[in-house]
Amino acid sequence: MKFFRQITSNWNEEQVAILRQYNIKVDVGIGRFNIYDLSLYKELIPLFKKWEINLDFLGQDFTKKEILSADYCMIKSWNLFGYPMPDNDLGYLYHTYDTKNMCDECGIGKYQIDDFRVIKVPKYPIWGLGWIFDEFFVRTDLYVKIFKPLGVKCRPLRKYKDDSIIDSYVQLVIPVIEEPLDLSTYDIDLCPKCGMTKYNPKPHGYYPLQEHPLPYIYKTKEHFGDGFSSFRRVFVSSYLRDLMIENGMMRFRHFMPCAKSEELCTKNKGMMEWLKAG
Repeated sequence: MKFFRQITSNWNEEQVAILRQYNIKVDVGIGRFNIYDLSLYKELIPLFKKWEINLDFLGQDFTKKEILSADYCMIKSWNLFGYPMPDNDLGYLYHTYDTKNMCDECGIGKYQIDDFRVIKVPKYPIWGLGWIFDEFFVRTDLYVKIFKPLGVKCRPLRKYKDDSIIDSYVQLVIPVIEEPLDLSTYDIDLCPKCGMTKYNPKPHGYYPLQEHPLPYIYKTKEHFGDGFSSFRRVFVSSYLRDLMIENGMMRFRHFMPCAKSEELCTKNKGMMEWLKAG
């Protein structure tokens, strides 16, 4: 695993010239680059602070072996297609969720009570909707082949306006685990209105794992996001991850390996050095 800081800014000519002295190539205008050398990054921190550049993005590159050898992984990326309907003024919220206990400041407190509506579907084997970061829609034949035998439930997906069922896809019904994660290294956002906690969604290093994870697929108890966005992380076991990869649903890079608390310090030792650097 390699860590890096991704630096983004609207660069001027003077900054570009200075960066080139450090063998960093970037063009004038909006651009970004990654720094993989911790010593170089520490040397440049005073310069970045002088230029008032945000340094909050800490990334990591996992090897294929590191990902595929993990007992559990977090799903970190997937194909997005369209938005839930009706999309005007977030109208889908009040059609799809019970919002009686939803905080209108942070978005926590809603739960799904009806099917999602969409205008059309893509040809992806698995995908998600914009604004919704913890629900997945799977091609029906793949659900029957992979998820149904594991006891994973599903619900229909409907066509907007006529409410007819779309036979080609179903929504996975993913259970929520009650056991908390150790997220002590992650920044929190405490809602000023309801007092609920959300965690910074940007992962760094091996992702924390519960001591007693649920089988196959589940959502975290914790919420993530900022502003009104609120979602849960989705974890999968190595067995289901491998099935998804073998059946062309996702690639290995869509997953981030997880580790239990007793392993995190060792596996994320390099990450802590980057975090301490600032």
